[in-house]
Amino acid sequence: MTQPGTPLGMSDFFALEAGEYLDRLDAVLQGDAPAAADEFVRLSRALRGSALMASQQAIARAATGVEALARSVREGRRPWDAGTKQIAIRAVDDLKIFVRRATSWTEADTAKAEALAAQLEQLAGRPSAQVRAAEAMGLDAGARAFVAREGAAIASALDRAGQTLRTNPLAHDPLQHVLKALQPLRGLAALNDLPPLPDLLEGIERAIGELSRSSPVAATLVGELFQTAASAIAHTAREVAERGRPDPEGAEFRKFAGLLMRFMESEPDVVPIDALFHSDAGPHIVQRGTPLARPATLGRLELVSHGEHLRQAADSLERAPSPTQRELRAHTLAGTFRALGGAGGGPVAERVAEFAQAAREAVTRGIAVNQAAVFAGELRRAGDILSRSGSGDEVALAAELAAVTAAVRTLVSGGAPAAAPAPPVVPIESLAPAPAPPPPRPPPRPGQSPSRAAVGATHFVPGPRCGRDRARIGRPRGVVGRVPAPRGSRVRCRVSRRPTPGAVGRHRSAKSLG
Repeated sequence: MTQPGTPLGMSDFFALEAGEYLDRLDAVLQGDAPAAADEFVRLSRALRGSALMASQQAIARAATGVEALARSVREGRRPWDAGTKQIAIRAVDDLKIFVRRATSWTEADTAKAEALAAQLEQLAGRPSAQVRAAEAMGLDAGARAFVAREGAAIASALDRAGQTLRTNPLAHDPLQHVLKALQPLRGLAALNDLPPLPDLLEGIERAIGELSRSSPVAATLVGELFQTAASAIAHTAREVAERGRPDPEGAEFRKFAGLLMRFMESEPDVVPIDALFHSDAGPHIVQRGTPLARPATLGRLELVSHGEHLRQAADSLERAPSPTQRELRAHTLAGTFRALGGAGGGPVAERVAEFAQAAREAVTRGIAVNQAAVFAGELRRAGDILSRSGSGDEVALAAELAAVTAAVRTLVSGGAPAAAPAPPVVPIESLAPAPAPPPPRPPPRPGQSPSRAAVGATHFVPGPRCGRDRARIGRPRGVVGRVPAPRGSRVRCRVSRRPTPGAVGRHRSAKSLG
């Protein structure tokens, strides 16, 4: 016994808790056990979990035998008769002795506890297929009891937080209680064998982080989100305790995933500060503030680290066995995209920010769930590019990342092809119609000498002032005589008296005949 005034240790707590469970088992066994078979199983499982938490392995082994007997009665593999009832009562009495001897345990007590467990398991027969499946994947009875207990504690903390946030969205103390309640279950090594429980816990932590960083959103949505998470955790704890693993497509999981998406889309928009004033003459903005300095450029090591994370996220999306898990895993990427979107300058960092914005929009619109394989492929491509940023050419890497961003934006736009590039600018002179060909030269009229036809073919080209031959300028072909020039005109030209070759030949022929 503990002396008065001495703090209680782990063994003292175990003695009190186990003694309470054994007293309640006694009360259950005195009645009609088949009618209370569920309570028989629950109390024996709680006793085994308490022994495991107190590092009383031998007592936990004996309690496992009692639980196996209780399950055989509940599943109908063993009838509840006088013999079975007597065996169960005697086993509870032996466990009471074991609990009293916990502080002075010997090897003989270990042998007795092991013999009791073997006897009860033999009487219980072959365990059910659900229990065998849970034990085959490495989740023993102790781990299932631990998940059930901690899940109930998390559900209680979430329910209280949801009720508090409905009335006061600015209250952050309940959020800290939820985070503390999550820690024991997050440290369980077998947690990854219970999908989608890890994704559910990740979603809860992320929602708490968003509430802590940003301004409050709708109180009704936040309260509903946390209370739905509480229902999902409680349902998971019961399924793990009874069947060994939860249902990945349970209704509570799907509802929580949908609410989480709505919660992420309900982030308040940034509004200009002048929109907050009254519509009067002012003064409103007296002095403009100084814009915040851009963050420093991401270093090469940081870009490589983000690239590795994106590749792991792509693999996680592709391996998700159910749409609900895929949706929860996709929403956990928002924090990564936010960190990438706040990068500073530089050719690669600018393209990284653009990719993060496009990828976050794809997650918000459900592309990461509906087209998981394609989206995961683009994530992997981006991760490969960033992983090479430690030694590659920044300009070339930025161009590759821009192509990935364009592909993600195409997914967001519904698969529409990219817009065609604008046509090149052409000179306006090329748009003018082609000049018409010159009309054919009319043949000489009867009675007209070829020499005059040759004179009529005189060419006029721009040149210096033509003096007394000014009257010939502008004379139509075939017109004989002087054409007076317009009064006051000052035309600069040069008259070429070179006749056309055909006209010269005809002129010589006519002269020889004369």
